[in-house]
Amino acid sequence: MEGSTFENIRLFLCPPSLAKIFAIGLVIRLAIAPWTSDPYDIYPFYAASVDMLAGMGMYGHAIFSYPPGFGMIMYPFMVLLSCFIDPALFGSFHSEILEIREIGANTDLIYPFITAPAFNLALKLPIIIGDLLVASMLYIMVREWKGDKLAKQAYMLWIFNPLTIWIGSVMGQFDVLAVLCTLIAVYFFIHHRNILTGLFLGIGVLIKVYPIYFGILFIIYLLANSSSAWKERFISVINLISGALVSTILVLPLLFTTPQMIDIIFRRAGNDTFGGINVWFPSSYIKNLTSSLENNISIENFFQTPLFIMLIGLALVIVVSFILARSDNLPREKILFASVIVMVIALMFRSITNPQHLLWVLPFILLSSFVDKRMRTPMYALTASGLLFSMALRSPAVVLYPLAAHTPLLTISQLNNIIIAYFSAGSLLPATLLALSSLVGVVAMIQAVLIISPFPSGKLRKKLWGTGR
Repeated sequence: MEGSTFENIRLFLCPPSLAKIFAIGLVIRLAIAPWTSDPYDIYPFYAASVDMLAGMGMYGHAIFSYPPGFGMIMYPFMVLLSCFIDPALFGSFHSEILEIREIGANTDLIYPFITAPAFNLALKLPIIIGDLLVASMLYIMVREWKGDKLAKQAYMLWIFNPLTIWIGSVMGQFDVLAVLCTLIAVYFFIHHRNILTGLFLGIGVLIKVYPIYFGILFIIYLLANSSSAWKERFISVINLISGALVSTILVLPLLFTTPQMIDIIFRRAGNDTFGGINVWFPSSYIKNLTSSLENNISIENFFQTPLFIMLIGLALVIVVSFILARSDNLPREKILFASVIVMVIALMFRSITNPQHLLWVLPFILLSSFVDKRMRTPMYALTASGLLFSMALRSPAVVLYPLAAHTPLLTISQLNNIIIAYFSAGSLLPATLLALSSLVGVVAMIQAVLIISPFPSGKLRKKLWGTGR
């Protein structure tokens, strides 16, 4: 970053010229956070919180199955909350919700447990902080590249993006914290600060595993840099890996005290279903890829497993990273475009791509839109896709259970009736909306890749896409 260290920190925390925008974004998020939650995913966070407060660790009952990063981040917030509220009051079981768990295809994803508003706020506070810091990071990156006017535009495009608000402040999903780490890593990589790049990638992996894809991209990029001698290339790679290894110091105590941690985390990859916002979404309807696998995996059904799909994605990332590293774009543009394409591959070649996963690629599409304005179209389309998918899955009303349980504005029975009405015509309406949202998301990701890809080129490229730069 340019300027003094103090100035850089001030810009990162809150750009002074955008203090009012910051305040509005913060107020919106804080107003929503206590009264909403994901009625399925919230329970593992609750279980990890009370387990940690009881001295059992975040993996105490093996319900929390994420990498340890977010558990470590939310722990001090839960300790502070426990100073004012008994952890026994963090949430409560509500048998009334059981009546709706069998009425629709996805209502089994509604758990009859409602967390308290104070717990929801404590859980989401670090997520909200991370969300606002992503906006600041986008501002910093665009400011030194395109000037203050466009930097403000980037800040507002993120801070008022409805999908980022929905995922973090409503659903309580913490992907934005890993997004922040990858953005900082890309920033330092552009500025050739390889140790810091590795450090933030390592921290990102401790939150969500997907930043490993950036590690592959950066290593190949460094090795394919023909402008440097091989010795310099290897030193750069060693620096990057060294930075990543430093981050593992944070989890060494967990590895020794919770040896089953790795198994708990990677059991999430054992899901044999396909779908979500990726090219595999039709499989949830035609049932070709979602059939149960035998306990003894054969060669035939191995090609239908999430592991095989992921391996294809990794192979594509390696090939594409090498091609993009040798392209003729300017270094900054090359890295941003490569980040978009690698993240699209990561999202497409997952067995299940949920709305929160779209945040992995959104900031890089946003940054790329300042190179090619046509990238705004897939950015808006992905936002709409993620919102529609999340709301259509179980109806938008499911996030309001904390409001119904803790205020007189709504009752749990009324909320149940709204959800029952949504599924009253069967699964046709939800299935149609989910298919539409998935199709829009897939088309948007493909469009983003085609806009910035070096292929096709020449006259054919101009005829297909025009000139948007």
